Amino acid sequence: MLPQDRQQGELLAIARAYGTPTYVYDGRVVKRQVQALKAALRDVPSFLLYALKANSSPAVVKLLRDLSLGADVVSPGELALARRLDFSPERIVFSANNMTDEEMLHAVREGVLLNIGELTRLEKFGRQCPGAGVSLRINPEFGAGHHEYVVTAGQRSKFGIPVADLEKARAVAAEHGLRVVGLHQHIGSGNLQVQPYVDAIRVLFEKAEDFPEATVLNMGGGIGVSYRPQEPSFDLDQLARVLRENLNGFAERFPGRKVQIWLEPGRFLTAECGVLLVEANTLKKSFGQTFVGTNSGMSQLIRPAIYGAYHGVVNVSNPNGAADRYNIVGNICESSDFFAHDREVSEIREGDILAICDAGAYGMAMASEYNLRPLPSEVFIDLDGRPHLERVRETPDELVDRMLTGRRKLDSN
Repeated sequence: MLPQDRQQGELLAIARAYGTPTYVYDGRVVKRQVQALKAALRDVPSFLLYALKANSSPAVVKLLRDLSLGADVVSPGELALARRLDFSPERIVFSANNMTDEEMLHAVREGVLLNIGELTRLEKFGRQCPGAGVSLRINPEFGAGHHEYVVTAGQRSKFGIPVADLEKARAVAAEHGLRVVGLHQHIGSGNLQVQPYVDAIRVLFEKAEDFPEATVLNMGGGIGVSYRPQEPSFDLDQLARVLRENLNGFAERFPGRKVQIWLEPGRFLTAECGVLLVEANTLKKSFGQTFVGTNSGMSQLIRPAIYGAYHGVVNVSNPNGAADRYNIVGNICESSDFFAHDREVSEIREGDILAICDAGAYGMAMASEYNLRPLPSEVFIDLDGRPHLERVRETPDELVDRMLTGRRKLDSN
């Protein structure tokens, strides 16, 4: 989604006030996405948990908490953030894969539901916590996603207990008196078609028949958004119909047994809320192409480099200029450091501010300090349209000071 004229003015004002590179998140867009999903699921007994891995900016996470979402966390750090932002334990699911014993026991002490996707981890959990409730992450043996790297089920995936091994999981649970209170799956990320969920949800309901204490059926996340112009949107109403049909069929087969659908959206809630503001600082003609160099790079938005992902680009300084075609690149010493290839954008001049769109999910969350480039600032626009500086961009000296301070602490020990 490209910023509208009014939003472009807001973004230009933010760039002038806080500099670049800067991530900007619009809370109004987050609320819109939550409302759309809740409206589609209004007749489905359901609960939404926000996948913190998509965007862990505290302002964004707090807003989603205030909109009554729970938290899907995949690491002790995400768990700590959710707890410190006042998510109650019963509204958190801990879904770390290949978790250590220490991580497992820490989550147990926090009182959150563990979602376990390995038989050996389930065995260790049973020995340490006999009689506890647990959720099982299953692998329905097929997956789907916008790129092979984000397909999280199927024969090549590291995630989940294969459905063929669920009888072994039942035996482990019975041996230790574990109560399997939930079944979970997550087939992949960035899906725009409903059909993969139709097949996966069917497997989830089928396997629930073998776990009579399971009251939660968690279909995971992965609902996509339209990054490209004219790309179709995900059909939320069709998804809701599929869920209702499966719930009704399950109720007919097992009268009196109540189950609730849990979903873990991340990208769907935050991708369209965010842009990365960068400054065009170099124009270069080379072999018939025009390269636009910027003061950001793949270390700060890596999706185009690793997934070939598309992000719209808007020149917010010159939105009405004559369009031309550009390669928009970054300042990192890698040949894959592109934001856009051969992209039509209104005339770009050195000093112009560009908005790289739909960057609110897996943008800052995957950023690094590669080449010792400090991370961007972050600005959050609240529901009243007021911008707030949430993270201050370090200077290069501050970044190096932090590195050397850690070294000095190590030497002093």
